[in-house]
Amino acid sequence: GINYDLLFYWARNKYSLAPENYRTDDGFRAQRRWEGHGTDQEVYFLHGGLHIFDTGKYIKKHVCTDDGFTIIEQVRNNLGRGNFPLFVSEPTHEKKKQRIDHNPYLNYCYQALGNLNGILFIHGHSMDDNDKHIFDKIKSSRVAKVFVSIYGDENTDANSRTKANAIAFLQSFNRSVEFYQAETAPVWA
Repeated sequence: GINYDLLFYWARNKYSLAPENYRTDDGFRAQRRWEGHGTDQEVYFLHGGLHIFDTGKYIKKHVCTDDGFTIIEQVRNNLGRGNFPLFVSEPTHEKKKQRIDHNPYLNYCYQALGNLNGILFIHGHSMDDNDKHIFDKIKSSRVAKVFVSIYGDENTDANSRTKANAIAFLQSFNRSVEFYQAETAPVWA
């Protein structure tokens, strides 16, 4: 995920989603610490997330506790102690890449992006230049086809820009880019 809100994190932790009890591996293990290398990690928060924080020694994540202490409450308490969530919010792709390079979790996730192959779906992204570092890493991967979502009328100025940028940033002689209507893929249903 490139976004750092809690929607994807919430969805990946829901037990009631099909198939029954399906869970994905986010690389966090004992004491909610990120282990990184040697795991079967399948979920990568490329720009961090509100639920991830750096203790200075470990990268950890917040989870809902048995006593009902929510992730938001834990984030709020961390902020009160001057501990900020780990996320990339820099304004340019160059500054975002610098931030990623200097954090072991973010850099590990970024490098994993370059190891992708096959087909990639990009859902709900504007394909703006400030994420060019992400597109450059995808371009260096073995991804053969990229599907990019377009929301609403594909002929709006915003969607025309999204389509032009997707082609410019991702298409190559061995990689095609195609577009699909975002409304046809109910990813949170």
